[in-house]
Amino acid sequence: MNLNRKRYLSFAVHRDGPPVTGKQLSTAIWKSLLSLYGEATVSDTRLYLNEFDENSGLGYLQCNLYRLKHVIAAAALIESIDETKVSFEPKKTSGTIKALHRMKSQFLLLL
Repeated sequence: MNLNRKRYLSFAVHRDGPPVTGKQLSTAIWKSLLSLYGEATVSDTRLYLNEFDENSGLGYLQCNLYRLKHVIAAAALIESIDETKVSFEPKKTSGTIKALHRMKSQFLLLL
């Protein structure tokens, strides 16, 4: 069994206030994970912020398949980053980032 299987999560960050940077978001998710689950789980997540658009709030996270639920729960519990009130909305998960990009472009064609 390969314990390092990756999953990609597309998400939206809704905010009330100034834009949040990718670094601020990543740090907030790490801190939330640490306070909820401890160091052992945080190191197992292999969390990485692939892409994040500060203006739209859309982005992609990469993490370990077996810790995906932990990452979603920790991110959903974030209420504010610095002075900005935020809410985290997970959209889709996939085994490849290419599939998430394809879903995003299909969605944009429907608009």
